[in-house]
Amino acid sequence: MAQEVINIGAIADDGTGDTIRGAGIKINNNFTELYADPLAATTLGFLENEISSTASNADIVLKPSGTGAVLFPAIRINDNNIEGTRSNEDLILRANGSGSLVVDGIGISGTTITAIDSSIVNINENLTVDGTLSAGATTFAGTVQIGSTLDVAGLTTLSDLTVSGASSFVGTTTVDNLTFNDNIIGTSSNADLNLTPGGTGVVNVSNLTIDSSINLTDNVVKVTRSNDDLTLSGNGTGSTQISNIDLDSGTIDNTVIGAATPAAGTFATVSFTNTQINAGQLNIKDNQITVNTTNADLEISASGSGNVSINGFSWPNSYAAGQFIKTDASKNLSLATFPILYVESDVADGTVTITGDSSTQTIDSFSASTHRSVKYLIQMSDSTADRYALVEANVTHDGTNAYISSFARVGNGQGDGSTAYESIVLSADISGGNVRLLGTVNNTNNQVIKFVKRVIKV
Repeated sequence: MAQEVINIGAIADDGTGDTIRGAGIKINNNFTELYADPLAATTLGFLENEISSTASNADIVLKPSGTGAVLFPAIRINDNNIEGTRSNEDLILRANGSGSLVVDGIGISGTTITAIDSSIVNINENLTVDGTLSAGATTFAGTVQIGSTLDVAGLTTLSDLTVSGASSFVGTTTVDNLTFNDNIIGTSSNADLNLTPGGTGVVNVSNLTIDSSINLTDNVVKVTRSNDDLTLSGNGTGSTQISNIDLDSGTIDNTVIGAATPAAGTFATVSFTNTQINAGQLNIKDNQITVNTTNADLEISASGSGNVSINGFSWPNSYAAGQFIKTDASKNLSLATFPILYVESDVADGTVTITGDSSTQTIDSFSASTHRSVKYLIQMSDSTADRYALVEANVTHDGTNAYISSFARVGNGQGDGSTAYESIVLSADISGGNVRLLGTVNNTNNQVIKFVKRVIKV
C-alpha cells in the first residue's frame, strides 16, 4: 500500500482539509503497513554514531539483496573483504583521537599491534614479511620462513628457522639444531669465518672437504683430485712437525734426521712391503732395475775414484782407446791392449747347416759397399757319411760380379774315391747389395759348415 497523506487544507480551518476522523484513519493505515514490514521487528539499536544489537550475543548483519553489496562512500564490504572502490587510493581504518582500531582483541595504533585481552598476539597462519623483521627477546615455536632480512636484536630461540634472504643476528642467538643445506659464506670483505666452541668443547665435523681438494674424514686426510700431491708445508721459517710417523707400516721412532743442520739419515734396514719402487725415471721391481723413460740409458756411477761393483766384479774407472776388459779367476777386471789391431780388415767366424737337397744355399754374406774381398777357412762336416774336410776360399767382387777361388782342400776321404770329400761345391754371387758365399750339396746328407773369415775393406 502506498503512503496515505493527510490533507491539511490550504489555510487553517478553511474547511478544505480532511476531517479528524479521516486523518486518524490514514494515520492508522500508515502504522499498520509500517509494523507489517520486517524492519519494524529488528533488534538493532541506534544511538548517536553507534549501531548495536539489542539481542544477547547476536551478530549485526548487513545483508544486501542478491548480488548487491553494502556500500559506504568509497568503501566496499563484500564477503570477507574490505576494499577501497577508488582507483589507486589507500584503504584507511582510523580511530578517533588517541583511540585504537580494535579487531577482535587486537589493537592497532600507528605502527604497533597490541593484544588487548592478553600479552600474546598469535598469528596462526603463514606470515610473509617482504621488508625487515625486527624482534627483541622472541621465541619462534613454529616454522619461520623469511624471504628478506631478519634482524633479531635480543636472545632468540628458533626451533625451526628457514632463512632464504640476508639475515642479521645482532644479539646472542641460541639454535638447538642448525642445518645448512647449501653454503655458508662470509659477506664482510676479507673477514674470516670462525667456528668457535664453548669452553672445552670442540668443533665437530664428521666429513670436511677444503678447497675441493683436501678431505678430512674420521682420522684420514686425503686428496680428492686425481693424481694430486698431498703437501704439508710450514710457514716462513716454520717446519712441519709430526709426533709419530708410520710409512706404510714401516715406523720411524726416535730418529733425528737433519736436526738444526741438514744431515744424512742413517738407517740399519729399510724395508718396503710393496714389490715395486718408483724413483723418478728408475723402477725397481722384484729382481729387475729398469728405466721408465723411453730410450733412456741406465747409468751406474761411482763417486770420485770409486769403482762400480756388480756381483763381485769391480769395474775399472779409467779407460784408453783400443783397450778391452779382461778378468782373472777371482773376478778382478782390468784393461788390456789386444796385441793385433786391425784398421782395414776384420776377423769373424760363424756356422751354418745346409741341406742335402741339391739346392744352392747361402753359407755367408758381407756388404759389397763396405768390403772388397774375404779370405775364408771352411770346415765341412758330414756326420752321416763320417766324412770331414777343410778348404780355403778367396772371394772378391767388382760391384757387379763376384769371383771365387777354392784350394788346399783336405779331408779323411781324400784319395779313396769318396764323394764326401767333394760333397759341397762352392760358388759366389752378388744379391741385394751383398756378396754371398754359396754351397751346393751333391748328396742327400746335411752338411754342417763352420768358418773363419777375414774381410778387407773397399
